[in-house]
Amino acid sequence: RPGDGQLPQRVLLAYRIAKLLVETGALPEGSFQFVGGSVGDLVEHLGEQDCLAFTGSADTAVKLRSAKSVVTRSVRVNVEADSLNSAVLAPGVGPGDDAFRAFVRDVAKEMTQKTGQKCTATRRIFVPKERLDDAQAALTEALAEIKVGSPALEEVRMGPLATKQQLDDFRSGVQKLVAAGARVVFGSATEVNAIGVPAKKGYFAAPMLL
Repeated sequence: RPGDGQLPQRVLLAYRIAKLLVETGALPEGSFQFVGGSVGDLVEHLGEQDCLAFTGSADTAVKLRSAKSVVTRSVRVNVEADSLNSAVLAPGVGPGDDAFRAFVRDVAKEMTQKTGQKCTATRRIFVPKERLDDAQAALTEALAEIKVGSPALEEVRMGPLATKQQLDDFRSGVQKLVAAGARVVFGSATEVNAIGVPAKKGYFAAPMLL
C-alpha cells in the first residue's frame, strides 16, 4: 500500500519466510515465485485458463475483480478479504457438555494461534447471558496455561508479533476498546512474561480477554 511506513518491514519478513520455504526443497523448482514490490501489469496477462487467488483488503479485492483481463476474459477470482469472524456458544450448552469444552478449547486456540496475526482469527465471542460467567472463567483458565515466548521452545504456544507497528496497533486497539467501555477480564496490554528470549527483545504480547 503506497504510503505505508511498515511496507519495507513486511516485505523483508515475507522475503525471509519465502527464502526459507524455497531452501527446504519441498516445492518443485520454479513452482513458487516471490515478488517484493509492484507486480506491474501482471494481472493483465491472465487468461481464461488462469485463476487469481487473493487475501487482503476488500478495497484491493475490488480493484482486482475489476481488472480488464478479469472482466473481458472471465478469469476466475477467489478472494478472502476483511473477514470478521465470531465464535458462538449455543443456548442450552453448559460447562459439563462436550460442546462447551470444545468451544473453550477452540476459542483459546483462535486467540493465540499465530499470535492472532491471521485474517480468519476469531474477533468476537458470543455467549448466552446466563453462561457469561462460566465462559469467562473457563477461557481465563485456558489462557492462563498459554506460555508466551520463543517459538523454538516446545512448551511455547504463542510467539511474538511480526513488527513493532503490530505491537503498537495491538496496544492502541485495547486502549480504544477500554475507553469505549470494555472491561479486561484476563491479561495485560503492556505486561508479558516472554520465556526463552532476552529482556526487551522481540514484540511480544500476552493473550487478552475483554
